[in-house]
Formats: sequence, structure tokens, C-alpha cells
Amino acid sequence: MTAAIMIFLLLVGALIQGLIPAAAWLGLSKPPILQAVALYYALIYPRGMAVTAAILAGVIQDTMSLFPVGTSSLCLVVFALFVVQTRETMFRDSFLTVAVLGASMAAFTTFGLYGMLSLNSLAADMPLWWVALKAGGNALLGLMVAPLVWWMADTLERHVGLTRAEER
Repeated sequence: MTAAIMIFLLLVGALIQGLIPAAAWLGLSKPPILQAVALYYALIYPRGMAVTAAILAGVIQDTMSLFPVGTSSLCLVVFALFVVQTRETMFRDSFLTVAVLGASMAAFTTFGLYGMLSLNSLAADMPLWWVALKAGGNALLGLMVAPLVWWMADTLERHVGLTRAEER
């Protein structure tokens, strides 16, 4: 059931992320809904589920954009593994923690994608100020979107009867 909920959240997240227009004043950023779903699984579930969610979110995100497939997945997996390693030191149910991690994940992914594309000479001549503006815009949107996605995913799982591992 957990895998079905994850796939449902990723598909609905992709639909919503694809329908929301990019904000020009935030460096053409879109709300990182798929990243927020990957963050949810990194904070709650074991490493395998977290990595699976990060890979699927990255592949879906790359297929919706012009990035080579797998580049977003690498950034999301690295951040998800960091969260899995350090989550015992965090207040996982705090909206503030989720918001800060959502902003950090969005900025990390933006800079990571730019770095990988630059290494492969696939990045257009983007000035660094534009990449910083886009990272800031993504971080701001991640700050707002991650708690909302967290709440919706947690509510959905509780309605279908799933309980967290620490509650069993």
C-alpha cells in the first residue's frame, strides 16, 4: 500500500507541478512539489523507500523538463541520503523543519543540476547571478510547498490506514 500511495503522490505532484506556471520574478522557478514528496519519504521511511521516491521524483521531473534523465535523480538521492542519515537529530514532525529542508533541497538541486550540466558543457551561458536567482526562487517556493505536501501526504496515509514505523 505504501508503494501505491507513493506513486499516487508522485503522479499528482507531477500533474500539479506541470500545470502551475513558472514565476518569472523568481528566475522561472516552479514549485518543487516532486522534491517535497521525495523529502517526505526521506524523513519518514527507511533508506530504500527514500531512495526509490527520490529516483522516481527525479526521473519524472527530468522527463517534464529538458534535463538529461537522471540528473535530478542524482541530486535528490544525495539529499535524501543526507536526510536519512541525520533525521534522528531533527524534529521530523515540525513544519519548520520540513520547510527549511524543503528550501535546502530545492536550492541544492538547482546548484547541483547547474554544476552537472556545466561539467558536461550542456549548460547554456547562464550567468551565475541568474543561477543564484533561480536557486533562491526555488528555495522560497520549497519553503512554502514542502509543509503543504507533508501535511497532505501524512493525511492521505492516515486516511488509508497506514501508520508510521515508530507508532507500531
